Amino acid sequence: MNHESVPASVLKACAGVLATQPYSAVSLPMLTQQAGLQGNELTRVFESMHSIGTAILTYEGNSMRTAQRQALLQASAPLNRLQLAFRLVGENLANDVIVRAGIRIAAESHRYFPERNINPFRTWQVFVSSALFDAQSAGEIRDDSNIDELAWLITAAGLGTKDLLEFTGRWGDAPELLERTVSLAVRSHQNGYHEGGKNA
Repeated sequence: MNHESVPASVLKACAGVLATQPYSAVSLPMLTQQAGLQGNELTRVFESMHSIGTAILTYEGNSMRTAQRQALLQASAPLNRLQLAFRLVGENLANDVIVRAGIRIAAESHRYFPERNINPFRTWQVFVSSALFDAQSAGEIRDDSNIDELAWLITAAGLGTKDLLEFTGRWGDAPELLERTVSLAVRSHQNGYHEGGKNA
């Protein structure tokens, strides 16, 4: 099902529940009640929990790819592009409950969607690696830096920050904290960096 054909209000109502409860613990009748939907308002749009989860995951995946494209268009320097991509993802998390539901389903319940081959770590590691290789080629990152290791660190730190935000519920902090994750991770690898945190 293409999420763009789904009434936005129904999708958002479903996401409001699935952003706070495990997908595996929610049924269609429970979702109808907790989302505040009337009668067959939900089943007119979705035939199963799987179709709801699929629509949410599609929406969330599109939002992540859009953030990456926007960063590519808006920032020419590779490191700035990487920081901006993480900030834009943070803005999506802060402002869009469907995105928050999507990342929860992807993290906790990906086994229910084997056809999608969900692997957020792999997806973001590829994107981060590409940006870091560009940064190294542009002279922003030292030649002796191990890009694969740095990409792994940034990706793991970003996903860990997402988990912290989910635990605390402080989604409004997501843009700043995710951008800071990149800044702190790359700082000691930047050309001109000296011990003590100062650049030449």
